[in-house]
Amino acid sequence: MYKDTLRFKISLLSVSLLTLMAGAAVAPGLSEINRVFAGYSPTVVKLVISLPPLLIIPFSLLSGLLSSVISKKNLLIAGLLIYLVGGAGAAFVDSMLPLLLFRAVLGMGTGIILPLSTGLIADFYDGDQRSKMLGFSSASNCLGTILANLAAGILVAINWHYIFYVYFLAIPVLLMVIPFIEGQAPPSKVAGGKVSDIPKELILWALAAFLVMLAFFGVVTNLALLIDNRNLGGSQVAGIVFALNSLCMLLSGAFFLNVQKKLQMFYSSFMLFLMAAGYAGLMLAGSLPLLIVSVILSGLGTGLAFPFIMNQASRYAREDNSIVIMGIVSSSAFLGQFFSPLILDNVPNITGSPLSNIFLALAFGTGIICIINLARSISRGKHELKGSSQENWAE
Repeated sequence: MYKDTLRFKISLLSVSLLTLMAGAAVAPGLSEINRVFAGYSPTVVKLVISLPPLLIIPFSLLSGLLSSVISKKNLLIAGLLIYLVGGAGAAFVDSMLPLLLFRAVLGMGTGIILPLSTGLIADFYDGDQRSKMLGFSSASNCLGTILANLAAGILVAINWHYIFYVYFLAIPVLLMVIPFIEGQAPPSKVAGGKVSDIPKELILWALAAFLVMLAFFGVVTNLALLIDNRNLGGSQVAGIVFALNSLCMLLSGAFFLNVQKKLQMFYSSFMLFLMAAGYAGLMLAGSLPLLIVSVILSGLGTGLAFPFIMNQASRYAREDNSIVIMGIVSSSAFLGQFFSPLILDNVPNITGSPLSNIFLALAFGTGIICIINLARSISRGKHELKGSSQENWAE
């Protein structure tokens, strides 16, 4: 069957190359962009990264609704074209307002393709195969970010405009989608003019996606500034460190199903521990080696978190609501991306260093959730063991 062919899988996963890099791609050049637009506050400059998610949210939901009346392939192609215009168009402007307008257009295109990148997987696959493909999708997110970060770190050293050339990656993705997905994606079925009711349990996973992305973009929007402020390197070092972070996310995303099967109920506690340890290390990092170790830990933890959340959410997806379900969770994640600088830049001055405050808040918050989650896992394990012992005694 076509869904089992390698070229179909690669075409489907190629779309995931573009989603996470929508905002993160330009992160290595943020300190340079901050210098160019020195008349604006750092929070405004960070909108270059955090504005696209604001448009991603409504357009992700719109994509879910449009998928019931438009071929998913045609919708995907339209989204990719809008993505290309918004992403690469920013390379040809010199002032903040047009720059932010193109970033908004990028968000619109990303919003359209984002739920399709995971929703189509939910349409075509189930069980372990679905989990594996969602893990590969998360890994593809990271691969796209790795390629973009490495290229951005080099291009920004030439000219800050060139950093937006990374969005031309949408062209080869278009060339793969047009001939290989072939319009065979099943249309969403809508009963009575409305998409099936959304389960309330989805709210928990939407919230989890929001918090993970808020923390992840706390790193993305501040890592280049931290490297610059602590004299640990320039834009090229920042590009390499961002690529390393994405590589760790790629590896843990690709193998998340194996890790989950081994750790079982302790899986989520393990990923939260890695994230908390990474953020704590970034708070203290005064040398490049400690910075690198911290980035590795946080990247591995985040890479385990994303496919886990999407896989849990996909359990509520059916043919009639898959794009909407995945759109809601994806929108929540990117809502976390948008609010990340707005929330974290207002962390109270505890340590005397704004950057240290941000990573302290992330480490503390993630650590508390990790402890609570671990306690619940141990309690649940004891309860299951007790129930098993009673059953054995009864036999």
